[in-house]
Amino acid sequence: MSIARRVSLSALLVAALGTTALPAAAHAAPHAPRVERVSTAADGTEGDGASGAASLSGNGRYAAFRSDAENLTEGHKGPYDYGFVRDLKTGEVTRLKNSMGAPVISDDGRYAAHIGWGSHGINVFLTDLSTGEIKQIDGRGFKFSASSPDISANGRYVAYDLQPQHPGEPTRVEVYDRESDTREVISDGPPDSARDMVDPSISADGRYVAYLDKGTSQVWLRDRTTGSLTRIDDGTPSTLVQVSGRTVALDSAAGSYVRDLRTGKVEHFAGKDAQAVSPDGRQLLYGDARSNLVLRNLRSGHEVTVGHGGATAGAIADKGRSVAYGSDDTDVVPGDTNGLRDVFVRHTH
Repeated sequence: MSIARRVSLSALLVAALGTTALPAAAHAAPHAPRVERVSTAADGTEGDGASGAASLSGNGRYAAFRSDAENLTEGHKGPYDYGFVRDLKTGEVTRLKNSMGAPVISDDGRYAAHIGWGSHGINVFLTDLSTGEIKQIDGRGFKFSASSPDISANGRYVAYDLQPQHPGEPTRVEVYDRESDTREVISDGPPDSARDMVDPSISADGRYVAYLDKGTSQVWLRDRTTGSLTRIDDGTPSTLVQVSGRTVALDSAAGSYVRDLRTGKVEHFAGKDAQAVSPDGRQLLYGDARSNLVLRNLRSGHEVTVGHGGATAGAIADKGRSVAYGSDDTDVVPGDTNGLRDVFVRHTH
């Protein structure tokens, strides 16, 4: 068709339509990305202490983080109450009692797993935010401590590393089942019984648990359904970042890489620092040499710059639509005058 012919048809169409406006939906632009600061009180008051180590529930509604601030909630603050959960829909902020680190939360925001002070050491606790009940879940005596909790999407399973105080018993990884009130040993002890198994990551459905052999820097994956145990690093000393969906992310001296647990395919990102994987395993958050955070779609390769700072496992939610991170920058949102590290959530849609 000639150019003149196309112009003529366009003119006829305009004449036929006259001045009739098209439906508003036809002109609607995609939602612009926005960033909100979440380490504030419910009324927006800035925190008087630094905040960080943020994660999100899978649906993106709840943000969990650690903060030294004493003014984010009203009432008495205990000596070890550093964990917070914020409802991003209502703005409500909850301080977790006896929370020494950043909590990890279930998708519905009801359950939060965190470390706290036990009777004789550091232990892992599960808080029911709907009732306020707090329960120590590592279930061992006073010679044991536990740390590094991770929680399944429905809050039923919590993985953690159990640390016996006796030198002949190395640290091992366990999973607590909230419904049956039972514990399952996940990691197999090495032949020399001297290496620690630490830093577990549990998949959203609770089926897979990955963990690090601290002595060899090897990363292992336990399939709780079949019982199989598979080494998943690339043969070099590695650090486990997160297992999610069908994807596991790791870091090594050569950069970051992700492995597809179904196909075995490995994708390397030289010079990058993997920091989180989305619940469906399709999005990777990594940092570059300048601490810029980038969200990458592992299927299409499309990348979006999220911000400047640092993130932790669990930072991605809602298929990559929300990303949590900590930053010292004061120009992320207007009115940031506390001069402290804050937690932000970037909404991409």
